[in-house]
Amino acid sequence: MASEKPTMILLSKSDMSKEEISGLSDGEAWKLIYSIRTVKAKDTRLQVCFTGFGTSKKQELTDLANANNFKVVLSVTKKLDFLCGDENAGPKKIEKAEAQGVQFLNEGQFIQLIETGEIPNAT
Repeated sequence: MASEKPTMILLSKSDMSKEEISGLSDGEAWKLIYSIRTVKAKDTRLQVCFTGFGTSKKQELTDLANANNFKVVLSVTKKLDFLCGDENAGPKKIEKAEAQGVQFLNEGQFIQLIETGEIPNAT
């Protein structure tokens, strides 16, 4: 017979009756609970980080990226696809991105990417 905790979880997360649950062992009940857990969908959007821009320009580019289904992140992460920077871009951020093989874009190249869907050649 399933103990109180898995019984309560199964009553709230499944269509099973109390009688059906009482016929389960604790192991069977927990196995069912883990099998019905929802799997979090992975975010597969391209990631972009903006650096070296003034506040208003950065917000403008962030809004443009969000409107075009990019995920905007605040730092260089392992999943970063593009680092978009201006003349005040931090050298450490650029260095970390380059070490990870992240493509660096300037503002014009990022806008070109949005407009054409093509990754611009590095200059």
